[in-house]
Amino acid sequence: MLRIVIVDDEVLIREGLSRMIEKESGLFRVIGQFPDGKDVLDSLPGLEVDVVITDIRMPIVDGLDLIKQLKAARPHVRSILMSGFTEFNYAREAIRASAVDYLLKPINKEQLFELLYQLDEEHQSSLEKEALSRKRLLHSCFLSESPLPYLSEDTGLPLSCYATFVQKGGSLEAAAGRIQQHPELVCDWVSVQERMLAWVFYFPEAPGQEQLDRIARLLGGAEEPSKEETAVHIGFSRIHNGTAELRASYEEAMRACDLGLYSDSALYYAAGYAGEAFGDIVEAEDAVRGMNFAEQLQLLHIPAVLECVRQCFERLKEQRAGTGTIVRVCSLLEDMACREVQEYREIRSKEARARLETQLRACMSFSGMEECFVEVFRSALEKVYGLRSEMGGKAVEIVKRWIAEHYSEHAELNTLAAMVYLTPSYLSKLFKQETGLTLTEYITDVRLKNAKRLLRTETNMKVHQIGAEVGYADPAYFNKLFKKVVGVTPNEYKKWK
Repeated sequence: MLRIVIVDDEVLIREGLSRMIEKESGLFRVIGQFPDGKDVLDSLPGLEVDVVITDIRMPIVDGLDLIKQLKAARPHVRSILMSGFTEFNYAREAIRASAVDYLLKPINKEQLFELLYQLDEEHQSSLEKEALSRKRLLHSCFLSESPLPYLSEDTGLPLSCYATFVQKGGSLEAAAGRIQQHPELVCDWVSVQERMLAWVFYFPEAPGQEQLDRIARLLGGAEEPSKEETAVHIGFSRIHNGTAELRASYEEAMRACDLGLYSDSALYYAAGYAGEAFGDIVEAEDAVRGMNFAEQLQLLHIPAVLECVRQCFERLKEQRAGTGTIVRVCSLLEDMACREVQEYREIRSKEARARLETQLRACMSFSGMEECFVEVFRSALEKVYGLRSEMGGKAVEIVKRWIAEHYSEHAELNTLAAMVYLTPSYLSKLFKQETGLTLTEYITDVRLKNAKRLLRTETNMKVHQIGAEVGYADPAYFNKLFKKVVGVTPNEYKKWK
């Protein structure tokens, strides 16, 4: 809709032109009539206008001076000059002053409306571009991890101040429909994650708490009858000014929205500055500090592991942690599981973990987030346990076969354990049970048996060569170990045999 101002020192012309324009279409709205350019300039601070139709000849500030000053103060305002004079100089001056067109009196109706419809199309296109630009700005401000280098106070916002609202859950389409029914509300919205929108409502002056509450209820559909209650959480910020504060306003609104996790109400809304008890800011590492979580993972003692998880969530609940913190804690727990349990990395791919994060962020209650994570975590650990149970009987034979083929190589316990999907401690225990030897003792036994074989059959090989062949590069150590186990030195054994 074009907001139009008519300026002419003849009242009949002003009123007649106004009636003709408003009768033509709802796209045009005459918001003011002024007898002189000075009156327009005096009203300019509070005047929201798109098009000025002005006569040239007026007593104080004429039309040419008016559009020149408008161009300096409001570059986006389009101007149309009208006059009963046909001199070329007026038309030339009008073009220099950036008037859209120069119309002769009496005004040709068809020519005027052709021009106004053209201006309306340009105006709508400009509004759409500005809205798209603001959406990109909001998306970057709300979701970017680093400050925006191009962000400045010059980035245009529709009105002087704003408040950010974050809406989670409910019907987002229905919320948008309700807002559209209130054209007096000026706003932008962006999707920040699944089932969550961030709205920015703009105001010419700071609204009161009652107006902000009304918008929150409108977004949540509080005044609409509903057959089944669907949880909706809404948080909103204080009033802010300027684009530099957009990120802060979003964080206020998000923090307030997160409090809905701890509410039983179907519709929950809160201000992010109203003194609600958020508790201390919880860092992910704080939630798991002091627990024997890693040890229980190594042992794959699933009940004890899940008890540690329960304690984590209890700490989070006490501090009324927000969604972001809870998600980070869950990610940290999975990171620890990946470090301590090799099979966990294979079971829980990056894609699977990304899906879990999406599921967690979509949860509408703290208990729902806990249940979601525990179920996935338990299932993954039980799969690992099943794999290890299957591998348990074969593990020792697999390790023994590897040692038989690679006895001369350095064997890391962690590498051998990973090969059979067992923890190092469990493999050591299992190997001792089945062979009566520790892994180190078994490898030594295999190496020395092969050394004795070479001493008997390879008469041309020197003792230090045989030692290196079976994995002992240090001749002194090989001699000492051989005598300790066999009872004689390698040279004595070679002569004796």
